Amino acid sequence: MLRFIFAGVARTYYFLARYAPGPRLISRIRRRDGLKWGVPAMLVAVPYFLVADVLKTLIEVGGSAWLSLPMLWCLAVGLAFLLLGPVSLIALIVARIREASRQTRRS
Repeated sequence: MLRFIFAGVARTYYFLARYAPGPRLISRIRRRDGLKWGVPAMLVAVPYFLVADVLKTLIEVGGSAWLSLPMLWCLAVGLAFLLLGPVSLIALIVARIREASRQTRRS
């Protein structure tokens, strides 16, 4: 039973990582050439939080409880974008320090 749950979660994760725009953008920013876009990408969290707020309102008015799943997904991706800014900034600083140290070793 646990094996099927893990398999379902893994398939869902890989489906979202491949086709959903949020995880694709996050993986693109985490690469070395995309680290500079981490702080401006924090603005992408705003639409995700707005959609989550609309879904919350629909649930409170009497909508289906199943709307809580997309709401949680929007909140998770929104938080990921918010955390991505400072994390990418730190990763960029670390990468530039490493590149500078490699450059001084070669000289």
